[in-house]
Amino acid sequence: MAQPELDSGYYLQHFNELLQFVRAHYQSVLSADSCAFIDDFMALSEQAQQLLVRMLNRKGQVFSDAELNYAEIGPAAPVLADLTTAGFVATLSRQDLADFWLRLTKDTLWQLVQLAKNEFAAADWAALTADMAIKKSLTKPLLLGAALKLPVNWLALIDKLPQRYVALQRQDALNYLYFLYFGRIEANLSLFTLRDLGIRQSGQFKQQFQPRFTDPGQAKLAYQLAKAKPALIELGKQLKKQPQLSEQQLSGWLDEAGSWPQTEDNSLQLKRSERCYQLGKLAEQYQLAELAMRFYQLSEGFPASERLVRLPVQQQQRSAAEALLQQLLQDPSCDEEWLFADDFYRRKFNPSGVVQRSQLTQLLHDAPLVGVDELYLAKAEQGLMAFYREQGYTVFHSENNLWLALFGLWFWHELFEHEHSTLHNPFERRPGNLASGGFYQQFAAEIDTKLQQLSAPDASNRLLAALSAHYGKANNLFYWHSDLAEQLLPLLTFSPKSADGSSALSPILGAMAQDFKRHCSGYPDLLLMKDGALQFIEVKAPGDKIQRHQLARLLALKQAGFNARIEKLQWIVDPNRIYVVLDVETTGGKAGTDRVIEIGAVKVQAGEVLATFSSLINPQRYIPSFITRLTGINSAMLSDAPTFADIAGKLNEFLQGAVFVAHNAKFDYGFIRSEFTRLQIPFDMPQLCTVVNMRRYYPGLSSYSLGKLCEQFDITLTNHHRALDDATATVELLKMINAKRSS
Repeated sequence: MAQPELDSGYYLQHFNELLQFVRAHYQSVLSADSCAFIDDFMALSEQAQQLLVRMLNRKGQVFSDAELNYAEIGPAAPVLADLTTAGFVATLSRQDLADFWLRLTKDTLWQLVQLAKNEFAAADWAALTADMAIKKSLTKPLLLGAALKLPVNWLALIDKLPQRYVALQRQDALNYLYFLYFGRIEANLSLFTLRDLGIRQSGQFKQQFQPRFTDPGQAKLAYQLAKAKPALIELGKQLKKQPQLSEQQLSGWLDEAGSWPQTEDNSLQLKRSERCYQLGKLAEQYQLAELAMRFYQLSEGFPASERLVRLPVQQQQRSAAEALLQQLLQDPSCDEEWLFADDFYRRKFNPSGVVQRSQLTQLLHDAPLVGVDELYLAKAEQGLMAFYREQGYTVFHSENNLWLALFGLWFWHELFEHEHSTLHNPFERRPGNLASGGFYQQFAAEIDTKLQQLSAPDASNRLLAALSAHYGKANNLFYWHSDLAEQLLPLLTFSPKSADGSSALSPILGAMAQDFKRHCSGYPDLLLMKDGALQFIEVKAPGDKIQRHQLARLLALKQAGFNARIEKLQWIVDPNRIYVVLDVETTGGKAGTDRVIEIGAVKVQAGEVLATFSSLINPQRYIPSFITRLTGINSAMLSDAPTFADIAGKLNEFLQGAVFVAHNAKFDYGFIRSEFTRLQIPFDMPQLCTVVNMRRYYPGLSSYSLGKLCEQFDITLTNHHRALDDATATVELLKMINAKRSS
């Protein structure tokens, strides 16, 4: 299906759509500057509007008239004059030079250097540039670095260039308009374009939108906090280059943060706390402990409270830290804050004087060990999933998405379709009041009713109806996948009940509704189902640590009545592991474009051959002569051979439940995966490479090619570069490797 073509003035239509939306929804909070921006824009000619929006949608603040050539607008010079008169652009000032240098082409930079040269007598220029080696062959960064050392008035020289440069003005007023629409500082209107091209879905939910803000003070604070986010990122980059400026810069930010007013709006108060916490972390990074404490004091709740305890302890101010810990234990703001306070108090202020393990460490220490084959070394969850599937469990890698999907579907109407849901424009995919806790405050009665309905006999039917009605609708809460129903429906059916008959799901979803940000992550990796019983497992490989929010979710699930636990993996070599040792011959070396012409595979368990698989494959293309010389396989031999599609089902069955082994496994695995991918058949197997493992267990050999290894260890290889013969020889290498691995 071809993409729709956009009208030549699509960008202006998008900008006008945004302005009309903001005017209709945010009149009460528009600043004087933003109102003037809209009025002055509306008074422009259509060509001036088009050119300004073209510039706004491009990167940077500085433009030359030479780069503003658009067929629908015509010559740029007279239009720029109109924009200058209206105050939307202006000639360059000193503060615009940084952006000017970034956008400058090397040819124009060289022109400026020549203009600068003309400002000096030949002797003076020679003396001035004696140590600079200014020449046109330099790269742009080197040429610019040399040019900026010249004592010249760059603005005056820029005026002498044949092209005219201007800089955008009134950007703060524009950014405020963008902020009101998007809820963030947005650089352009690309979302509108993607919508019109059919790439980005919009308007899937409600069609009537309420404003984010009706109070000018709240809107102003929200905009200040939104601007601070990218500014703090830039500050971090600047201080890395100039750490000597850290105290001066951060002191200035302390005054700025102190000017942000306290507010009853939970969402804004949370953002205010986040910005102050970020500033505190920056101050700590540059050993400015006193400044850091002041920023943390401006922040509220966790995690700033943790730093307000740890910093005094580091500075030997234990009494202040102990007093705050007592407060946190008596009135914690969240589970994670209480867990921190409890662990830290027991470890640092234990009256017995005996240092105790933290709950995090103790929980990990007490977790049972499960032996999983070390072939899953980089895929711990997959290894444990395979372990439990062998025991007859149905296993899903569920993690956070399971709970987010249940939450999103159960409260879909309140989140996305209610007339008062906090979606503020057609592009939004997550309600704005989730993170702040405002979601529960707004819909408390509806949420409490739906939490009770989780234990109703028809709960599964309700969820299935929501899943069917909304499947595939793009949202920023959870992602859709084909086995979502297989996970969610048993969760409703088999969840335990409390003494009053309510579902164990109720406190979990209730906590998410009241404080989504704290309860939307950290859930266990795996969901296990067997005989109507559910288990949740957090997987920890050797060396892994459990995070505090993961512990909080585990404890919440256990308290609700679920079987939830940590399991630690212990890497083992399973003597009964089934391997398929495979070799392919191909038309060339690139899996994406070349094709398989022969497959040989040997199934092995405990050193014994169980079965073999061998077939020539018709690649439906010419066989290069060098491949024929290498393998002895020619096009005539393959003319009546099956295609890969013909043998795919049989091969897939042969490979099931095994470890994929090959000599240079990346090559063979890549070709087999590409062949299955062409048939849209998923392919994912644990791998063992005999090249890698021979190097590991038999180091120092002169060559690790299959032929040389067979010579070295007296392994029979009668017909090298034929698939089954190579695979059979590789079986002997696997036996040698497993003997070393087992010992």
